[in-house]
Amino acid sequence: MREVVAALETASDAPVPATGKPARFMRSASPRAVLGRELAAALAGRLPVNLRDQFTSTVAFAEGDDPARWARRTSDLLDLIGNPTRMLAALDRQDPREV
Repeated sequence: MREVVAALETASDAPVPATGKPARFMRSASPRAVLGRELAAALAGRLPVNLRDQFTSTVAFAEGDDPARWARRTSDLLDLIGNPTRMLAALDRQDPREV
């Protein structure tokens, strides 16, 4: 996680205008946001196919996101998907409540 945070922090957060014909329809993105999206897509590739799109959407790196917070949230979500027993045990300890 430290390496990911370091890579994101060293990437520029200044938006780079899109180029080419479709550029007028595209929002400019910073190298940091592009790297964050690439990392999210790479992590999603490790998940079962039916979870990839939802995971990628959930952990999308947006302009202005804090790299450390994003990495921690993404890591926690991966842990929850890969090892749900800790969270399920915590939920089992809660008292039932009416909704």
